[in-house]
Amino acid sequence: MGRKLRILFELLCLLGFGLLFLDIHGLWSEHLAWLGKIQLVPAALSGGVITIVVIVGLTLALGRVYCSVVCPLGILQDIIRHFRRNARSTFRPNRKNLRLAALLVFAAGLGLGFPALAGILDPYSAFGRIAATLFQPLAVLVNNGLSLAEQTLGGAAIAPVPLIQKGVASLLGAAVTFLVIAFLAWKGGRTWCNTLCPVGALLGCLSQAALFRPRLRADRCTGCGRCAAHCKASCIDTKNGRIDASRCVACFDCLSVCRHDALTLRPLPKTAGPVVRQTPEQRKAAAAASGRRALLGCLAGMTTAILSKEAAAASAHGKEIPRQELTPRQRPERAVPVLPAGAVSVDHFRSHCTGCQLCVAACPNHVLRAGDSGLTMLQPLMTFENGFCRTNCTACSEVCPAGAIRPVTVQEKTAIQTGRACHRQNSLHRQQG
Repeated sequence: MGRKLRILFELLCLLGFGLLFLDIHGLWSEHLAWLGKIQLVPAALSGGVITIVVIVGLTLALGRVYCSVVCPLGILQDIIRHFRRNARSTFRPNRKNLRLAALLVFAAGLGLGFPALAGILDPYSAFGRIAATLFQPLAVLVNNGLSLAEQTLGGAAIAPVPLIQKGVASLLGAAVTFLVIAFLAWKGGRTWCNTLCPVGALLGCLSQAALFRPRLRADRCTGCGRCAAHCKASCIDTKNGRIDASRCVACFDCLSVCRHDALTLRPLPKTAGPVVRQTPEQRKAAAAASGRRALLGCLAGMTTAILSKEAAAASAHGKEIPRQELTPRQRPERAVPVLPAGAVSVDHFRSHCTGCQLCVAACPNHVLRAGDSGLTMLQPLMTFENGFCRTNCTACSEVCPAGAIRPVTVQEKTAIQTGRACHRQNSLHRQQG
């Protein structure tokens, strides 16, 4: 039953994220923007306390259900793994050092005020770049093909959409990330989740105390290995009779394939412990308890850094963007980027945006594109070669999940100055001559 519910929620989330990122006509973005706001990292950056409390409570109750049915990158890995027929897994040791290193890089990105660096490892931001940069152009090509076919038949119900490249760095980063994740998922299931994902590392610490999580009953287990072969996280050690709860993603596949009722979600009685003797791995786990407390302390430090950035952004609110030097190029190099209405300030925007590209995908006028260099790499910028920002459009502020672009109304937007329009008369004379 648990596995069927998990698959149902996975399909619903996949449908929702597909409509959100591939919405090239702007029909669903406003209604499905909440999907991005229930992701852990965007909720932490935007101050979504309720979302964080719900995720933590769900993890303490059922384990890493968030990773299994809410995280879009986890769902993408399951889909890739599904296409490999007769895929079988084996128990793999926990790569604690690699997980700790990835978590430290992630924490450094947030603590130093560069969430785009942390967004490289953030599962939601990584999925967003893949969907907006790789999958959305495919949707545009399909749409334009259908539009052309319909026009040939005399219809005009499907409007064509221009295919515009929206950032070289974002395109390369999305392609590399997708290839790495696809390879790891094809070979070993949720390898990315349990080695490089910082959210998986944080929730893995909490899931070890989960009340209802898969447990192996040594009095009924025959050691057949069916549960380990179907474990997408490779965390079931039938030889020693234990399950690594920090890596279990609560997919419940093991419960559905066990023929001897040797797996249960309930706490085991003291007389039916999985193993009497203590293995070397268990002794190391006891010694690593202090390391888990250090990880939780790291999370507390990240929260403090985010709050300090909020205070700095609030003090910087209202600062005027300095005027930039004019250049004859169509896309000038700006020391200070032009940001959407609702960005509050440059510092606030840089310290909150993880580069998920959802606002880029939702922009109906193709004004937003991802930065290709410097501190703005992967973060959206406003450019005006392909269109202009309409005063009655607030799509980017409606969908931003991390609070980098605050919600604004049409009336508020008309009173916000995002930059100065400059007339380059000398360049026009040179072009005419």
